[in-house]
Amino acid sequence: MKKTFILITLLLFNYSYSRAQNGINQIGARPAGLGYAYATIDDQWSLFNNPGGIGRLEQTSVMTSFENRFGIEGLNSLAAGFVTSLSIGSLGLSLYRFGDDLYNEQIASLAYANNFGIASLGVRANYLQYSIEGFGSKGVIALDIGGTATLTELINVGAYIRNINQAQISEVNDQRAPTILYAGVSFKPTKKFLIALETEKDVDQDGLFKMGIEYNFLKKFSARTGIRTNNFTNFFGLNFTSQSLSIDYALTLDDVLGTTNQVSLSYSFQK
Repeated sequence: MKKTFILITLLLFNYSYSRAQNGINQIGARPAGLGYAYATIDDQWSLFNNPGGIGRLEQTSVMTSFENRFGIEGLNSLAAGFVTSLSIGSLGLSLYRFGDDLYNEQIASLAYANNFGIASLGVRANYLQYSIEGFGSKGVIALDIGGTATLTELINVGAYIRNINQAQISEVNDQRAPTILYAGVSFKPTKKFLIALETEKDVDQDGLFKMGIEYNFLKKFSARTGIRTNNFTNFFGLNFTSQSLSIDYALTLDDVLGTTNQVSLSYSFQK
């Protein structure tokens, strides 16, 4: 237990760009396979990324994802979500947990988005709860906003902000959940090929660049790869889709800390 505590402390203090901690619930094997260059994507996994991306959905979807980070049990993440299309927009609910009994973070989120012409705009309210064994728990509310826009049949743009209200975790050193800005553009020259480019900037950290590529090489199979700068990281992913069921796997290779594996399932109920 002591070893796990030391590892988690080092990760939280020295490796903020891992984004698995501090109330940042980016998850989903498809986003991970693309290096989390996901600001412009409109699908059910936008529920955990850019909330504006769910505004174009036309069906109800349920999803779940499990991530094992660096082979350490205490750094596991688990998430589940539900998103549905209504006459007045799209509504989504998600749950996320990171950590173990020693240290964990739990996030419950409610998102809403609507489509306005070429743009889709969304908001998300998150209840973040931090728990440390022997020290108790702390809960805060963080608000996110975002949107996507289709400029042409080939080009999408998107941007969003996490924790726009800069929720305070502790009065000691005025510690706050991170406020992070994302902006990106994606190109889809063919129905089978996607290129996504994105910048990410924590207001208290240096910025970084992300790029992801997805190729639908067979009718039911897609392959993905991505990169992230600033602690250079490689991402790889595979997808199998059969009718309404989608199965995704992602592998992350970090030069400093090692490998991360993630598997996701999603099911869409056709109208």
